[in-house]
Amino acid sequence: MRAQTLRQYLSVHTWAGIVAGFALFVAMLGGALTVFHHEIERWEQPATRHAPLSLAQTEQLAEMVRAQYPAAREQMGVVLPSHSPVPFAYWLQPDGEWMQARLRLNADGTATSLIIGDARPGLSNTVNALHYSLSVPTYGLYLMGVVSLFYGMALISGVIVHLPRVTRDIFALRPGRNLKRFWQDAHNAIGVLSLPFHIVFALTGALLCLSLPLMMAFNVVTFENKLAPQFLQMTGSVPAKIAPVDGKPLDLQAILARAEHAAPDMETTAVAWSRYGKPDAVAEVYGEASDSLGVFAAVAVRLNDGEIVGQHSPGVRDTNHAVLSMIYGAHFGNFAGDVMRWVYFILGLMGAVLVYSGNLLWLESRRKRNTALQPANLRWMAKATAGVFLGTCLGMAVAFVGAVIAPGATALSIFVVTLALSMVFAALTAPAVAATALLIATAVACLAIPAADALFTADNLVRTLADGDWVLAGVDLIALVSAVIFALFARATWRRARRGDPNSVWAYPMATESAARTTQSSTPTSTDAPTQAERHNTLTTALPEQPNPARS
Repeated sequence: MRAQTLRQYLSVHTWAGIVAGFALFVAMLGGALTVFHHEIERWEQPATRHAPLSLAQTEQLAEMVRAQYPAAREQMGVVLPSHSPVPFAYWLQPDGEWMQARLRLNADGTATSLIIGDARPGLSNTVNALHYSLSVPTYGLYLMGVVSLFYGMALISGVIVHLPRVTRDIFALRPGRNLKRFWQDAHNAIGVLSLPFHIVFALTGALLCLSLPLMMAFNVVTFENKLAPQFLQMTGSVPAKIAPVDGKPLDLQAILARAEHAAPDMETTAVAWSRYGKPDAVAEVYGEASDSLGVFAAVAVRLNDGEIVGQHSPGVRDTNHAVLSMIYGAHFGNFAGDVMRWVYFILGLMGAVLVYSGNLLWLESRRKRNTALQPANLRWMAKATAGVFLGTCLGMAVAFVGAVIAPGATALSIFVVTLALSMVFAALTAPAVAATALLIATAVACLAIPAADALFTADNLVRTLADGDWVLAGVDLIALVSAVIFALFARATWRRARRGDPNSVWAYPMATESAARTTQSSTPTSTDAPTQAERHNTLTTALPEQPNPARS
């Protein structure tokens, strides 16, 4: 390939990564944690860790909502205890607004009233929202769809640029004084080894986030506005028309029994009622099918007699539902058990490292080699890299601590405040100082997670390990491992700032000022022109020692 063409692809790769990098880092880190969404949801609610609500309490919740909010009889759903330790109901108001509620319980476990509002648990829901929309209302989902497209562009252009060196350098990881080469090796190795999965992430992420705008566009351009009435049938299992039947509505347990008989491989997660109390009432049971790439399934049960009127599950669904379900399964990795979930967790973290290392390479390739004070755009990019990337890690760690210490606080508020303070701190200090301090703070926050668990709940790591409760123990263990990793990164950053190249945005201010004074004192005056030997000696003193390619 011509050199000019390669340079163009390199430019596309660089700028696509820079434009989407900050949002991608938040999404990747949030996505890695979202793989264990239900485990985090259980960990963050100490009151129901060992005693989740029962199916009878879930039905009581639905009955109380119908009694107090008549509009819920037209359309309402509940999340089941098998999917969330604290089930909640959601229904559509006449003004088009969705509402949520959960039960307020006495000390003995009896329900007294409804708690209206955002009933979903704070921490796990916040992490999930950061993954798919950056928690930006309304337009955040579409923003992440565009970011996914940029991510795909960066992946494809990166493969084209580095393809000639892949077979030679794919397993090369050369630490040493040439930090740019080390980060380039790490960046290339992670990108190539995880490339198939990250292409899947980018493609399915764009489809999931932009599916509604795409369907609306096809509805107008191709289907002459005839596609919109079919949206519900395209994504659900309830047919457009239900033959009316008189009778008494089945209770929740009977509905689940009918659905599980029709789809025995489906693990139920939620139930949605439509037109409750009417002859054509229907209940749609949602679930996940094990050992199938198309994990999502649904069964529609006619409410008054229990007849199965619609179904899409492995082996019993059309092509449209099969494709949609496979897109979800491929993106979230819940199609092959816990092993695949751990693979997706690691891949999500690798994606975050990929974005972070890309920013470091961008900074390293553009810095002035023999200038102590780097250009302002490089300094501010380094500040943004430290503030946003490391502030995101710190914000998520602090949100975990806050979920136990201050359960009444909003996890999103804790994250946003922590991230904002990190960005302000990075803007007011040198990049090396900000990076080191934020890494140390993140390590301390990760250590505080198991400490808060032991101090503010009845559980601790020793107890959960002894009980074999690997869900609760796993959260604390991952926090401890993360604390060690961030501490090691802080130590490496501190050593790099103190002992590395002083002509760098990652050098401590003292080292930068010393290098500037050395350069200034070595600069000749106009009245005293130096000889050729003196110019050579001055340049040798001002420049850092260059690595020997043969020795590397």
